[in-house]
Amino acid sequence: MARLILCLCILLVSFPAWAKTVTDVFGRTVEVPDKVERVIGIGSSLSFVTYLGAQEMIAGVEDMDKMADSTKPYIRANLEHVKDLPVIGKGGAVRMPNYESIISLKPDVVFIISTDRGEPELVQRKLNIPVVAVSYGMPNFDEETFIRSIKLTGDILNRQQRAQELTDYIKGISAKLNYKPAEKNKAYVGGISYRGNQGINSTAADFLPMKLAGINNVTDTENKKGQFFVNREYLLLKNPEIIFIDGNGLGIIADDVRKNPQFYARLKAFKNGRAYLLPPHTSYFVNPEMLYVNAFLMAKSAYPDKYGDIDPAGITDEILTMFNGAGMYAYLKETTGGYGVLEITPEGLKIK
Repeated sequence: MARLILCLCILLVSFPAWAKTVTDVFGRTVEVPDKVERVIGIGSSLSFVTYLGAQEMIAGVEDMDKMADSTKPYIRANLEHVKDLPVIGKGGAVRMPNYESIISLKPDVVFIISTDRGEPELVQRKLNIPVVAVSYGMPNFDEETFIRSIKLTGDILNRQQRAQELTDYIKGISAKLNYKPAEKNKAYVGGISYRGNQGINSTAADFLPMKLAGINNVTDTENKKGQFFVNREYLLLKNPEIIFIDGNGLGIIADDVRKNPQFYARLKAFKNGRAYLLPPHTSYFVNPEMLYVNAFLMAKSAYPDKYGDIDPAGITDEILTMFNGAGMYAYLKETTGGYGVLEITPEGLKIK
């Protein structure tokens, strides 16, 4: 009898009744409290908390989460909520969590986005607090990983219903963009951010918005995924009918147009009025909601007979409201140009 009681005690110590086990995106098993009331997010992971409407659980934020000029939708939408919260470290590419500050705030769970499989375990050892890795996809956006992370966060925060609502909305986007042309239009996307803003030679293969919009991406023949660089000869050789420019690269590309007008004059997309500016989809990691926004804007540009009625401001605010509770097209238009046709002028580029 005494031995049985001892065994039961060991089991209770090893598997606390207040905990449940989850598996994060790195395949780590992490024990978290059954009821979570306070959380910290490292490396933009706070977006998953705010997507689920759990802002009241946030115990502290990174410096980046208080940037009033950010074009990251979850940051803009939650500035008022987080402005007075304690800072737990410097965010960004070279983030520096303040472990003492995090411990003092007594979070039940710490979420983290990382490309290093060892980082969540290291942070967990230093904090002695459950650390759960979530992700938008590594190294490039992956919708399956993104949806899995939403559901994982929902399970931990007991927001399963909201997580299901959001994932159903994401899965419904392809049904809304259901036009199947006999021959897909071909296009190129340039100005893709990579460790900062880049010019027209920075592009992306296997680009989700193009796939959703039913567009053939001319770079998909290169057997690459995600961001990479091409040279001018490559772009002239492909010379697609349609070119999309990410808003983060607009300044660099406008300056290049002034310096090298002959090159841009040879691109059919600029000559024929089919070069389009898109709102940026990267700011402190990728902004998944902006990828979905740009899928609709790309569809509108490529197939005006089918999608011409799409209102850029309306679809942007609809999607951002679904994810973040607030639209911000007017802000994006003011700060990055929004959506429009790019026209070459003697002064550089003009947004029509």
